[in-house]
Amino acid sequence: MRIPPQRRIYLTTGIGVASVAMVAVAGAEAAEGGPMKTWWVLLSIAMTVVGAAVPGYEQIRKERQRKEAERAAIDAAVEMRVTINDALDPIVRQLGRIATATSRQERGNLREATIPMILDSAAHLIKGRRVRACWFRIEDGRPRRLEPAQYAGRADAPVTVFEEGTAEGDSVFAMIRHNDHLQSSDVDRHPPEGWHGSAEHGYRSFVAVPVVAGHTAYGMLTVDAMNVGGVSRSEVPFVRLLAGLLADALAYGAAEEGLRRLVR
Repeated sequence: MRIPPQRRIYLTTGIGVASVAMVAVAGAEAAEGGPMKTWWVLLSIAMTVVGAAVPGYEQIRKERQRKEAERAAIDAAVEMRVTINDALDPIVRQLGRIATATSRQERGNLREATIPMILDSAAHLIKGRRVRACWFRIEDGRPRRLEPAQYAGRADAPVTVFEEGTAEGDSVFAMIRHNDHLQSSDVDRHPPEGWHGSAEHGYRSFVAVPVVAGHTAYGMLTVDAMNVGGVSRSEVPFVRLLAGLLADALAYGAAEEGLRRLVR
């Protein structure tokens, strides 16, 4: 039977007090010259032994729980590494196919097929509630715009267009220019500069990173979730890794197909 921690404290204290009381009674009888019966002696000894054993048991139990927690953490870390490896291995192999493609059309087809692979990995490996990953492509013009091109995860399609000359657009293009990132665990309480709250976007936490290869910018990768803290700061390195893989895929043959855009 599993005893709650608070009751274990009461039990240990009670046994200790009872042990002291038994020894005191036995000692008093002996001091008064009264008959010190054998059962009093045995009972006081037993209570003393139990009172001493319970704290030792508690220490052993806590140590066992600590080791079990450590093993669980190690197992979870190993499982996560395996999961990430399973997700990234097909993407890396796809990049190899793009690099060795023998025709422009084959390279273009492989490159386009890589985008949903990366978006799916982002949407399913981050453990927020109803996660969505979006790829925004830079569209040249005056002004330049970042337009949603593809997404994966929950069914809500992204509709925001980031345009230079607006607070939100300038914030995003500055992020791309400086190879930085934007992240908020609660968009309503702590939105990035120029960013609107969840009433307009429909999500509560997000991260946005640039998709840049060298000095060439292609767009932005975002991951958002419907719950506060669903996409936290700890996810930034992983999303940046996926954005780097996406940039590598887009960079192959981009110059010959007119996709090259210098970071300005």
